[in-house]
Amino acid sequence: MLTLDEILGIVYLQLTGIGCLGNLTLLILNSFNFLTAHKVKPKNVIIIHLAFSNAMVLLFRGIPTITRLWKVKCVLDKSGIKIITYMQTISRGLSLYSTCLLSVFQAITISPNNSMWAQLKIKATKFIIPCIVLCWIINLLLDILIFLHHDGPKNSTVSKYGCNTGYRALDMYNNNHIKFKIIACVHDIFFAGLMISSSFHMVLMLYRHKRNVNHIHSNSTSTKVSPETRATQTILLLVATFVLFNIFSPIFILYMSYFKFTNTWMIHTSALLSLRYPTVSPFILISISNQIPSFCAHR
Repeated sequence: MLTLDEILGIVYLQLTGIGCLGNLTLLILNSFNFLTAHKVKPKNVIIIHLAFSNAMVLLFRGIPTITRLWKVKCVLDKSGIKIITYMQTISRGLSLYSTCLLSVFQAITISPNNSMWAQLKIKATKFIIPCIVLCWIINLLLDILIFLHHDGPKNSTVSKYGCNTGYRALDMYNNNHIKFKIIACVHDIFFAGLMISSSFHMVLMLYRHKRNVNHIHSNSTSTKVSPETRATQTILLLVATFVLFNIFSPIFILYMSYFKFTNTWMIHTSALLSLRYPTVSPFILISISNQIPSFCAHR
């Protein structure tokens, strides 16, 4: 009979495997379009970066958790555990930045040419690569604090199985840990708010567009949705998925920080939800028809 930890390990393994396969597929499809297209689409660059970031999240969060649940002996020393924890934080931050950048870019793209975003709309494509580089710089500098000040929990040497990384390394009596987690929560809330704001703008633009062309649809039997509208709807679904699966993580962390105790079901719920987004998101993005090469679409 399987124990609870073994069952959870199987669930983590499934999420990690399916998510890595989906992100690899998304990465290959967009890389193909990026290399063969006559005109480079900035959206492809963002999606490539998002797929890479999500794959990193799954690998650096999923595999250490699976080894711990299945009681695989940890072969990493203290420095190795620090590096894994550092990569977990970096990959999650990059996934957040990429989703936010994709949402903001799409909001600017669908804005009318006579709006206040007109000038930014023209220049937006030139800022994609610099924005991605800036995301890496900010993320590396912010998370280096965790790498320098991270210490394992007081009872980290009690168990000989698994490596204490991620949530298991959160010591509720370590003031540095609490401060860093609070900063991380504020950081996540800020970018989540930016995503929600851009999503609200996209919903408003879609509503206005539908209202303006309503008389055309009423005189036509065609119900075909434009590629741009389809892409916008997909990105809105992507943002909603990110917020849904990640909203509980900062709540649980702040709750455990305030009451100074760790709760097993909160840790596993938060960790499972944080892996849901990088698992589901590639399949949402693959659903955009113009992301799939024509030779694949007709096979």
